[in-house]
Amino acid sequence: MSGPRAAVRGAWAAGLPLSRHQRGFGLLEALVAMAIAAMAFSALYGAVGQGSRSASDINARTEAALVARSVLASGVFAEDFIANASGSFGVWRWTVQVSPAEIPMVDAVKGVALAPLRGAQVEVRVLDERQPGQPIVWRGWKPSREPAS
Repeated sequence: MSGPRAAVRGAWAAGLPLSRHQRGFGLLEALVAMAIAAMAFSALYGAVGQGSRSASDINARTEAALVARSVLASGVFAEDFIANASGSFGVWRWTVQVSPAEIPMVDAVKGVALAPLRGAQVEVRVLDERQPGQPIVWRGWKPSREPAS
């Protein structure tokens, strides 16, 4: 065996002092390198965990929005929501609030005021019963069955 490795083995076997380049890493250097690697891996683990929590939160908010839209689409008129003001779907609890309002109407061609349209703003709030927190709120307008007086 010849070359640099043979020279290092020969010097080590003969008990001669090795230069720093020939010795390799010391224990302290190896420990520092492992500590740096451990900190990098823990930061990476935290970032991956945060990403999965964000994805889970986005999925839950999407489901809540779909429930709210379904509840809002279940009634044609504002009065349809008064009798059915709350309910649940799976883990989702929802409540409905109806606020009557008159909507002013104008004939766009003639520029004259028409009789106001009776309707209501319908607000649907959806909460996850497993993790109560900030509700998803969805608002829409529905006409009233009864004409304006």
